[in-house]
Amino acid sequence: MSDEADPIMEAVDALRAAGVAVWPIGDELEHWQIGDLVYADADLWRLASSRGLVEDSDSR
Repeated sequence: MSDEADPIMEAVDALRAAGVAVWPIGDELEHWQIGDLVYADADLWRLASSRGLVEDSDSR
């Protein structure tokens, strides 16, 4: 097990801290709902990155 935080949960936490309501869909936490839209992990990361909420050091 790695000591690093899960990058997707980092993006979720950052979006929530910015006031965005983000909800998991399903048991595997591979999809996320924001409003009427559903995002895959990579799309959620790109959304948080585009807002400057996470560092884009990792290409997803």
